[in-house]
Amino acid sequence: MKKCFQALLCAGLLTAMSWAQEFPKTPKQETLAEAIRFEKYKITSAEAQARKDAAEAAGAKRTTQTRSSAAKKVRKQGQGDEVKR
Repeated sequence: MKKCFQALLCAGLLTAMSWAQEFPKTPKQETLAEAIRFEKYKITSAEAQARKDAAEAAGAKRTTQTRSSAAKKVRKQGQGDEVKR
């Protein structure tokens, strides 16, 4: 009985050790390097998107200013035409 208990205990320990090797708690170096690379990529792409959005917003503002200037010119010309009549 004692030998059977020791055999079961030994088998349990071997199983636990093999399982611990298969699923380590500390990340592998390659995985950590990949995670760092991915985080840097996310930051870089977010900054690029922010620059793109800012450029589009500035372009839209310029377009709006140009349109309003053109509309003012048309209004002034139209008013001048009415006065001449």
